[in-house]
Amino acid sequence: MTIPDDSSQNEAPLSDDSPLVDDAPLSPAQMLALAEGQQRQVAARTAAFVPWLLAAWGVAWLVGFVVLWLDAGRHPEDPVPTLAAGFTFAALLIAAGVLSTVLGARSGRGLRGTKQSAFTGIVYGNTWWLGSIAIWVIGQGLVQHGMRDALLVTFYPSAFILFAGVMYLAAGLIWPAAPMLVLGIWSVILAAVGAVLPHPTAFLVYGIAGGGAFLAVAAWAAWWQHSERRRLGIAGDDRG
Repeated sequence: MTIPDDSSQNEAPLSDDSPLVDDAPLSPAQMLALAEGQQRQVAARTAAFVPWLLAAWGVAWLVGFVVLWLDAGRHPEDPVPTLAAGFTFAALLIAAGVLSTVLGARSGRGLRGTKQSAFTGIVYGNTWWLGSIAIWVIGQGLVQHGMRDALLVTFYPSAFILFAGVMYLAAGLIWPAAPMLVLGIWSVILAAVGAVLPHPTAFLVYGIAGGGAFLAVAAWAAWWQHSERRRLGIAGDDRG
């Protein structure tokens, strides 16, 4: 999941009606209040996409894992998902990833950030695909060393969810965000619990507990954003 670049929180463009363009000098207290107000408005703007990102991943997890669970029930003798179920699951995750990338890029459009914040965003974003490839290679390596193919249906979901949880925790620390910390902790716990559950029950638990958690946090984020925009008096929708 891509985190919107919040680098703009460090530098925000001043509007034409900003007090800074007036001739009368501002006191230090007024300057501080102005800076804090602008920072809150920019933060509200960049975070406007977060509920949609979380909802996209919630749907992908919920539908994808339920599809795998239903598919596994049709051929209990073979734990490996059929090609159709695997393709559906992968397509849902790719769609959520593409949507996250597009919305994340749009959230910072027209705003400037620092080199440090840009570096942090690039490193974090690329760590997602680098770590995902590493997990896939590790799974294949375990098979080459004698692990049965059937165990990959336990290893891959648990390992990827664990990795996602760690990345969410990192995001919550880099860009102080309680929802990401909650998702991170929940994902780490879910990965451990799912690894010890029987197949295909783990798929159903991943779908309901994992996807459901994303959707619940998305609703929480949407409520918070609505309240924050009303408090700041931000009219209209600047997502476009």
